[in-house]
Amino acid sequence: MTWAAGHKLQDSKYIIEKELGEGGFGITYRARDNNGRYVVIKTLNDNLQCRPDFAKFQQDFLNEAIKLAKCTHPHIVQIHELIQERELWCMVMEYIDGEDLYNLVENQGVLSEAKALNYIQQIGEALTIVHNNGLLHRDIKPHNIMVRSGKLEAVLIDFGIAREFSQNLTQTHTQILTDGYAPIEQYDRRGRRGAYTDIYALAATLYFLLTRELPITAPLRAIATPMIQAKDINSNITERVNQAILKGMEIKPENRPQSIKEWLRLLQYNHDFCSCIPQIVGTWHGEFGSGKATLSITHQSENSFDGILIHEHWWNGTAKVAINGTINYKNNAVKIQEIRIISGYWRLGENQGKLSSDCRQLYGTGKDKKGSYSWSLKRVD
Repeated sequence: MTWAAGHKLQDSKYIIEKELGEGGFGITYRARDNNGRYVVIKTLNDNLQCRPDFAKFQQDFLNEAIKLAKCTHPHIVQIHELIQERELWCMVMEYIDGEDLYNLVENQGVLSEAKALNYIQQIGEALTIVHNNGLLHRDIKPHNIMVRSGKLEAVLIDFGIAREFSQNLTQTHTQILTDGYAPIEQYDRRGRRGAYTDIYALAATLYFLLTRELPITAPLRAIATPMIQAKDINSNITERVNQAILKGMEIKPENRPQSIKEWLRLLQYNHDFCSCIPQIVGTWHGEFGSGKATLSITHQSENSFDGILIHEHWWNGTAKVAINGTINYKNNAVKIQEIRIISGYWRLGENQGKLSSDCRQLYGTGKDKKGSYSWSLKRVD
């Protein structure tokens, strides 16, 4: 039964405000928690609840939600908790105040190449984490990428048809897809899947951001119907980016790059290091004090940068902290200032370190009111 505004969950811990949308499997609501904060609650829709095999769908939903919860990254929507309302499992997720990329382009027109590549880089980093956790998103498209209000930060949402995969292993998946963004292998219920499946969709998303046109569907392309190249629609697109889109959207999976990292290299975004100031936008992961951390540097202007630090500790849980910093191009010295706690328990501190000569590692020491600690992070994108 669809929940109406005012419906209470978990003994009034969450109060439904409105329905946000319904898909083939799930339904999402905006709600407020008992601290007055917005959250998104997602569960299986009424159609599935009426099916005789509902228990199987419920178990799949639960298993994938648990695995998705491990995909911690600033550009992946955050799952706060799993709850059970009577017999129905639900995901409580971060509410993102902003606009999806589809509506952004529809309302404002095509994006500049630099801005489009910034968002694609961020989502590419997020997908690397998803793939490393054995999941395919399977529905990458502008509608499923939110941009935070007032920021140049993209967030990947809607993992409703995400599935576990083993690279190149023949598997059976549901034939739910979005024409124009789905590669040819998604049109077959049983076949091989891999990171290249999401790469096609990410390249098609970049095509739309730069042209405001939906790419021709993969089945039509497979019978020799040509696709208009992005550069033929928007002459401001560089040949490098045009060719990267074509490579990412190759019809045959084996002709595409086999990893997100490999495809991002074709874009050469944030990999052409300036001879003066190293470019450190990207995702860094490693040890930070007594826990693990992921540092996402989302923006850099000359020697200044900012981003988000996510720290995972066995005792204190997960903390999310906004940071800014500077890098000295003469000696690669890095300063990272923790400026605001977004969520979780944390003591704000200051970190001094260095960027390695190959620009692949950040390391140094930090200090907060409790003392000093060391940290070492490696680039993962």
